[in-house]
Amino acid sequence: MMAVTQLCRLVTCRSAARAALRAHRKYSKVCPAISERLQVFESLREKRANHKRSEAAESPVSIRLADGRTIKGTAGVTTPLFVAQSVRAKGALVSTVNGELWELGRPLEADCELQLLGFDTVEGRQAAWRTGACVLGGVLETEFGAEVCREGTSEFGLHCDHLLDNSSLSLSDVEERCNQAAALRLPLTKLELNTEEVKELFQYSKLRLQLIEEQMNGPTVTVYRCGDSLAVCNGPLLPHTGLLRVFKMLQRSTVTLANQTESSGLVRLLGVAFPGERDKQEWEREQEEARRRDHRRIGTDQDLFFFNDVSPGSCFFLPKGAHIYNTLTDFIKSEYRRRGFTEVVTPTLYSTALWERSGHWEHYSENMFTVTSEGSQTYALKPMNCPAHCLMFEQRVRSWKELPLRWADFGALHRNELSGALGGLTRVRRFCQDDAHIFCTPEQLQEEIVACLDFVRSVYQVFGFSFHCLLSTRPTPCLGEPEQWDNAEQQLEKSLQQFSERWELNAGDGAFYGPKIDIQIKDAIGRQHQCATIQLDFQLPIRFDLQYVGCDGQLHRPVMIHRAVLGSLERMIAILAENFGGKWPLWLSPAQVMVIPVGGNSESYAKQVVRQFHDAGFMVDLNNDQGTTLNKKIRSAQLAQYNYIFVVGDKESESGTVNVRSRGGKQLGKRPTEEVLTSLIQLRDTRSNLNEF
Repeated sequence: MMAVTQLCRLVTCRSAARAALRAHRKYSKVCPAISERLQVFESLREKRANHKRSEAAESPVSIRLADGRTIKGTAGVTTPLFVAQSVRAKGALVSTVNGELWELGRPLEADCELQLLGFDTVEGRQAAWRTGACVLGGVLETEFGAEVCREGTSEFGLHCDHLLDNSSLSLSDVEERCNQAAALRLPLTKLELNTEEVKELFQYSKLRLQLIEEQMNGPTVTVYRCGDSLAVCNGPLLPHTGLLRVFKMLQRSTVTLANQTESSGLVRLLGVAFPGERDKQEWEREQEEARRRDHRRIGTDQDLFFFNDVSPGSCFFLPKGAHIYNTLTDFIKSEYRRRGFTEVVTPTLYSTALWERSGHWEHYSENMFTVTSEGSQTYALKPMNCPAHCLMFEQRVRSWKELPLRWADFGALHRNELSGALGGLTRVRRFCQDDAHIFCTPEQLQEEIVACLDFVRSVYQVFGFSFHCLLSTRPTPCLGEPEQWDNAEQQLEKSLQQFSERWELNAGDGAFYGPKIDIQIKDAIGRQHQCATIQLDFQLPIRFDLQYVGCDGQLHRPVMIHRAVLGSLERMIAILAENFGGKWPLWLSPAQVMVIPVGGNSESYAKQVVRQFHDAGFMVDLNNDQGTTLNKKIRSAQLAQYNYIFVVGDKESESGTVNVRSRGGKQLGKRPTEEVLTSLIQLRDTRSNLNEF
């Protein structure tokens, strides 16, 4: 095959490739339907190859590496894989070329900056797992006779959705077959196919075609051949399967499809794959640490929140959890006052007329909760605030002198997530977010974007998060004029350059109605989360015909910015709980001070200390259990993650002091109560993450 020949030029000799193919043919069990599908794929690939050969133009290129070295190459011939081998870079799985993800086997096209990425990066791990999903799909199809309907990955691993009559599938069996298949170093051949070609290719699987149509967001879809199987995958993938040496299957579960009341029989097999045993061991250590920090366990242990089937996907925050929730809200509100935002309050329930006007009913109605009232009138609980804010803007004539308008809204939002997608606080049906919308003139746009970025930085610095930005540009298809997109993307890029923090281009990942900046944070154990977003919107101001009177007396269209810093408060609490491992900093902690009286008449003084700190706004408790030893009380308070433990006896009562120790066990000594109160107020009000004072 042509793809195999090309790969041999890059990776290994022709004889080795022929040996791999012979072994693969012996290993695989290809039924007539699969054979026919492969013939269609190869026919389409040959047409594309002939077209590419006629377009090929070889010319010298200069390749700049991340370490500053420059390598010479040839356009259309030199690949990142060749470069990696030339500079003896070990562990490369995928690359970026001028910031764009690039397969190792894909020839370079022009002068570029090349970065080689391994399994220790998010991009490398995802490329490995996408390839692993293709291997798994092939094994299920050719070895176990399954009908594979969808392959994919998430931050947790790879998965394959399939139909199989034999429900007693052994996970260890699948692991072994995947390891054997990957060891054949099967090449991965890529094709971009249109809708008609996809229908021809997968004509024997109606369910697969249905799922492909649901995931298509453009005129084409990417299909890869891996051995004798075909997988629909966005890529990039590894150059061959031999770079994956260890597979581990995790679990099987049923899949609920959208808008289906009956079971489809679809089963998801979830797993992971690694370049080597050491990578697997490191992943297992990460999983153990993640389990220890799981926000659901912390929520139960610290009495923060719970869920109940009477309201699936909606959190019940107990007093301590509500303290964290309200403290975060107050933090953002204090920033609002400093940064010129004003709060608004909007309804929760709206007629479908509003959602039809905004366009959400057409694109998002299946994710909305609806109620019927007064006959046939349908209303929906709001899943976002932006249409209501547009209504507020259009209530009267606006002047350029009023702009920018910065409106913030903490209203409750509801989204009808599938029950199988719900998971603790990270995916819920009822939530609040620090949602705000900015209406400004085009001339004010860049300044507002920079101010939003500064807002994000100041908040994330308090939490100790490192972060980087992604500039997501126009997708295909998109709404709006090309010139409008060009101008908006240029302004966002200028804002990022002025911001002076690390950012990357995320080409083609903007919303259909405007480009955006996504902010990725890294937590204490290296996991990445996207919370903050800054989104331009061309369409809502048009759909609502929003206008303001300019300084020239003419009507103009405002620019609309969607902006969130924390994102969902529920999800942010989950991230913070896991980031801190349940050891909340003082300013955010739901268990700040535990007072323990010992002996004599110290209990009345202990109660006085409790009142003093309570009146100053602290979360303070008293442990006067007579049946427990002092050491057990101290240990209990440490396990409950109280930031500070005050031990008071007769001497402390007489001198007006408290004996302070931290939750980590460090004794800070006997100090005047007033002095301790002043120090803790300082730590709390400055939102310090320090443990000592």
